[in-house]
Amino acid sequence: MSDSVAEQLARIEMSVARLPEGLRAHIERSRVVGGELAAIFGVDPERVDLALAGHDLYRAASDEELLELATRRGIVPDGFESEQPLLLHGMLAAAWMADEGGVTDPEVLAAAHHHTTFAPGLGPLEAAVFLADKIDPDKVRRRPWLSTVEESARRGDWKPAIRAYIEAITAEMERHGVTPHPRAREALRALGG
Repeated sequence: MSDSVAEQLARIEMSVARLPEGLRAHIERSRVVGGELAAIFGVDPERVDLALAGHDLYRAASDEELLELATRRGIVPDGFESEQPLLLHGMLAAAWMADEGGVTDPEVLAAAHHHTTFAPGLGPLEAAVFLADKIDPDKVRRRPWLSTVEESARRGDWKPAIRAYIEAITAEMERHGVTPHPRAREALRALGG
């Protein structure tokens, strides 16, 4: 018999408690936004909350730590992830949630795994997690262009909201000489962008 969502969440929250204060605050804000988006998108708020509770478990790890953890878990980084190890943090969080957290829900795990880039084939639950992470009120204050993404998401238009986010962040990254992960471009194409 698998653990209840409450038991899974309790294990995740014990790990979150060890994270830096600022990251814990971001996770809490994202969980609040995720609950709101779950209601708007018509998905289970408990499942969205579970994914958001664990999505950034490895966000504070250094590049070296991320690469070492990936190696220990048998995860082979692609070229982008080797150059930008921070891209591994969602994948590692999902692996921890499955192995140590007892999470078996494939959509919850996919939501945590792909919360940075999104990916083709994901649905409204994963979208709620992705967008809640992006429209954390502190992030919207720091990047006013996110208000357009937030407005679209709060109308229930998750596909246009994700397209708007990926298009804007891609342009921002390219202005800074950073190549966006191909998975984000694939997601954009899959969403009709």
